[in-house]
Amino acid sequence: MNSKKVETVPTNDIVNKNELRVVGMSRSGNHAIINWIIQQLNGRYCFLNCAEPKTNPFYTARPLHQEATYRANYNGFDLEAEKVRNFSKKDYLIHSYEDCFLSMLNHKTFEEQHDAFVGPSENRLDILILRDPFNLFASRIRSGLYKEKKPGAQVTPLTARRIWKQHAREALGLKRHLQQKKIVINYNLWVFDPEYRQNIAIQLGLAFTDNGFHEVSDVAGGSSFDGLKFENRAGNMKVLDRWKHYVDDPAYKMIFDDELIDLSHQVFGHIPDERLLAG
Repeated sequence: MNSKKVETVPTNDIVNKNELRVVGMSRSGNHAIINWIIQQLNGRYCFLNCAEPKTNPFYTARPLHQEATYRANYNGFDLEAEKVRNFSKKDYLIHSYEDCFLSMLNHKTFEEQHDAFVGPSENRLDILILRDPFNLFASRIRSGLYKEKKPGAQVTPLTARRIWKQHAREALGLKRHLQQKKIVINYNLWVFDPEYRQNIAIQLGLAFTDNGFHEVSDVAGGSSFDGLKFENRAGNMKVLDRWKHYVDDPAYKMIFDDELIDLSHQVFGHIPDERLLAG
C-alpha cells in the first residue's frame, strides 16, 4: 500500500465496527471462505492471516504470499503503526487461526489484552469452519503436513484428530469454548449449495453477491490435489472425493476411531460409508 497517512483512532474509541475471528483446521477451505467473505464486504477491511492464539495478531500473523501477512483495501494502512496501537478505523477486522484448540482462543491473556492488541470492537463474531474428516485428512496428507521439516509437522495426525473432535463438538453445540456470537460454516455445504452460502452471508449481515466463490486461493500453493489448475472454476474441484486416494492406506485409516466417525455422522452424514475404511 502507499504511504498516504490514515487517521488513527484513540484506543478508548471504537476501532473496528466488526471483528471477525475465523478458526478452522488447515486444509478446511479456510482461505477460500475468507476470500469469499472479503469479496462480499462493503467498507474498509484488514485481514490478518493465521495468527498465533493468545497473542497480538498484528505481530504473529503469517505470510499470505510475497511475505505480506495481511490484506487491506485502503491506502495508507501501516502494519507497524497498528502494532503499537496507532489503530486506523476499520469496518471489518478479520483475523484467522488454524490447527488450534479452541480454549486457546479465549485464553484470559488475549481477552484481558484484546483492546490493546486490536482496538475496541463494536461487534465481535467467531466463525468456525468445519470440513468432514475423511476429505480433510486426505488433503492434509497430500499437502505434506505430516512430513518432516514441513510447516505444521508438529501437529501430528493424532493431535489433529483431537482438534477436529473438539471443533465438531463446538459445531454441534455439545461444548462451548467460543464465547462470542458464533457462526459455523460447514465447508461441504458451502462448496456445493449457493443457498447455503447466501444464508451465511445473511448471518454475516452482508449483501450476497457470491463474488470470489470460483477463485482458488494461492496461499500454500492452492488446492492440495489440484494446485491452481481450477482457478475461476473452483466449484468443479472434486473436494468430497479426496478420501478415495487413501482408502487403502493403513496409516490414513488408523486416524478414524469410532468417536471421530460418530461425530462426522452427526455433522455431515455418511461421507463416505465408513465400511470402506474397515480392514
